[in-house]
Parts: sequence; C-alpha cells; structure tokens
Amino acid sequence: MIPIPKNRTMRFLLILTFLIAINDVYADDVTNYLEKYAKTKVSDYNQEQIIINNNQLGTLIKKLTPFYKDTISGIRQKAYYLTYKKASRSDELHASAISILINGCSDNDGGIIGQNLVYLKTFSLNDFDEKSIEQIKQKLTNHRVPHYKDFVLLAGFVGTGKDILYQKLLDQNVSGKVKWYVSLALARMGNAEQITNCLSKVKELPVNEDLLDNVIPDLIYMRQKEALDYCISILNSDEKLCHSLNPDNYESMNCGYRILEILVPIIVDIPVSLDATGNLNSNNLESLLTTVRQWMVSHHQYQIKKDFF
Repeated sequence: MIPIPKNRTMRFLLILTFLIAINDVYADDVTNYLEKYAKTKVSDYNQEQIIINNNQLGTLIKKLTPFYKDTISGIRQKAYYLTYKKASRSDELHASAISILINGCSDNDGGIIGQNLVYLKTFSLNDFDEKSIEQIKQKLTNHRVPHYKDFVLLAGFVGTGKDILYQKLLDQNVSGKVKWYVSLALARMGNAEQITNCLSKVKELPVNEDLLDNVIPDLIYMRQKEALDYCISILNSDEKLCHSLNPDNYESMNCGYRILEILVPIIVDIPVSLDATGNLNSNNLESLLTTVRQWMVSHHQYQIKKDFF
C-alpha cells in the first residue's frame, strides 16, 4: 500500500501525479494496443471493446491517425476496422469516419480497399456528406483500380458521378462486366433507359437458384419498382423452378419462398419478418407466402426503402 502523506501539499502532488499517470495510460491505449498487435498479430477482442467504448469517435480518429499510414498493412487494416466499429456503434456524425474509410480505399493493399468498401456499404445514405460523396465520385475516373465495380455501385447508392459513368458505358476499353455494374448504378439513380436495359437482360435468363443467388440481388440493388415488380412476379409463380435448401429433402419447389427473403428488407410494411439468421420468421411458410401474395394485391404502390445500400 502506498503511504498517504499527512502534508496537504504532498497529498495533492501525489494525487496529481497519479492522475497524470492514469491519463497517460489512457491516452496511449490505442498506441499500446497496436504496438502489441504488430508484434503478436493476435487481436484482443476485449481490449478492442474497451478502446471503442472509452473513446469518442473524434478522439479515437485522432489517436488512430498515425496508424492509417503505418508501414505494416495489418496495422492499417486494424486502424480502419476500429474506426468503422466505433462509427457503427456511435450516434455521432459518421461523416469523418466515412471520409477516412474512403481515403483508405487508396491503400496499396487491395485487401484493405475491399474491407473498407464493405464497411462503407453498411452506412445510411444520410451519413454521407458532400465531401465523402465527392471522394467517391473521384474514384470512378480509373476503371482499372481494384474493386472498381464496388466504387461504381457505391456511387449509384449515393447518387454521384453520372457523367463519368455515362462515359464508361461508351468506352470500348471498359469490359462488359464492368458496364453491367455501371448500368445498375445509373438505374439506381433513376435512369429510365438503364432500368429497362438491366431488366430486359435479366428477363432473358431462366428462373432458378442461380438467378436468385447471383442476379436478383442486382435488381434489388436498383431499388426501382419495375425491377421489384418482376421479382414479385416470381413470388406469385407456382412453377417449381427452385429446390429446397434442406439437404435431406432436395425436391423441386416454387421460388417464392427464396425471393421473399430477398424482398422483405426493402419493402415498407410487408407483413413478414426475418429471424436473426436472415431466414423467414414463420412456422408455416406456405401460409406466409399466401399472406404476402394477398398483401401485394392490395398494395400495388408499395414503398421501397432506399436509405441503405
């Protein structure tokens, strides 16, 4: 036990020294953790939670700033991760964190770029300010950068870069695959020609699991009623063009159940919910499908959620 001096001045100096020492430890929480991580390459979940919980977003960004440019890619990646985690749990304005994550998309490590793009897609549309939207627009100029299609889709989400995207559609050096994502982004921004173009191409494809897994999510991304109406037509079909996901019962079934899971998150007030795993929250799927079909009949002008990616 540390002896407590009887002299008031000495007691004050001891307490002050103790508080300064505690503050130094707190101020270096990020530095200490990342230096340890650089040596061990082992994440400490509990310590990360302490860092996230004990720092305001602006304070944490200030502490992490030197590490965004660290020579070790794993440290840079962890710095962006902590930034994202704090922002995702904070009620503070997220624009500063979003701007930093976009800056990180210029990293030399393609893995960091891909990681940050995943993070950016989780934020609400209102979280992006003019600066971050302009940053995204600038990413559209070079179609040879890693993860270019994700920049395109992000631009479509926030509504920027139309002129650049139109130019990419006309550029013979841009691949057809990239042009598909450009068309999707323009469709998301409401371009009627590209909505028709994308939808016509999808309608040429057979309805099956591959369509639902790999193509229908593109129509969902567009957030356009024409695209969702096509999805609803699949929902209403009784043709058994899909298979059960039950490995013990791989029989043919209609695709309505599968597409319902995709539609639920983006149609306002649709009378169904998903459980924590993203599956339909119902003990009677047949009855649920009937209920939703009937709801759609009386809700032709359903509302579409567009505030998230």
